[in-house]
Amino acid sequence: MPFFIPFAVGGLVLTALGLGVRKVLAEGSATSPEDARLRDAQERHRQSLAALRADRLRVRDRAASYGALQVRVQQEVLVPFRVLLERLERWGHAREAELFEGEALESLRAVLRESPSRETRRVWPLLGTGVTAPSALEPVLAWLDRGWLDEDTLPVMLDGVPLYEAASARAVLAANAPEDGAQALDEAAALLARTTRFLGVLHTQVSVLEARVAGLHGRASVQLAYLDAASFEEGGPEPRERLARLAILVGRLAVLLRAPVLNSEGRLTPLLPAQAEDDAEPEST
Repeated sequence: MPFFIPFAVGGLVLTALGLGVRKVLAEGSATSPEDARLRDAQERHRQSLAALRADRLRVRDRAASYGALQVRVQQEVLVPFRVLLERLERWGHAREAELFEGEALESLRAVLRESPSRETRRVWPLLGTGVTAPSALEPVLAWLDRGWLDEDTLPVMLDGVPLYEAASARAVLAANAPEDGAQALDEAAALLARTTRFLGVLHTQVSVLEARVAGLHGRASVQLAYLDAASFEEGGPEPRERLARLAILVGRLAVLLRAPVLNSEGRLTPLLPAQAEDDAEPEST
């Protein structure tokens, strides 16, 4: 079962160590400096926290990169294609319903709706183009994007434990008897490690999706450059063949752009199966 970040009302806000910077809390030192086991547990916890912070930054940067690509695909391929197709339909040379069907047609219409704000688009790399983030998922998205949570929002939770309580050694030690401190720190470090693995899979899936979209974007751009409405007036087969090939690429692009990596509960979703056009070589011109 894939690990996910659940949610709950209440709890402490993550505020330290780059996981949520609002108030910097000093991590407490071991109550018994001579206790080697406790010192070792503190070091393991520190390393787990550092790994989680690094992977959160990797996911944030990858999502930003894919988000920029989503915008370019819309502006450089999908919108110009719609303009071309509308002209061809007015002149009676092509029909949308003949070029697309099913999921491709629905996806294309969805991604070509009016352009939303930049704030709305920030969730698209993880939830899919055109999707509005559910309120329950906003805390996780905010943490992944900015690394902190507001006190008046739902906190990010790890298996029912507020992230702050797992990330702060001070909070862990304060919540347990001194003799249980080392074990409690190791348990908190294990929760952090599970989240780091979750982020690793998330990063991989966004990277794969971005690579597929980038490849299709390049090939669709080439095909679009060799199509214009006037070429259809000659009645030859080549423009129609190019339009059909381009429609396949555009339809697949629209489907992939709408593909979510996270569902509304914050769980990882399966990657869409690869199709032949995802890896095809560019068409010769």
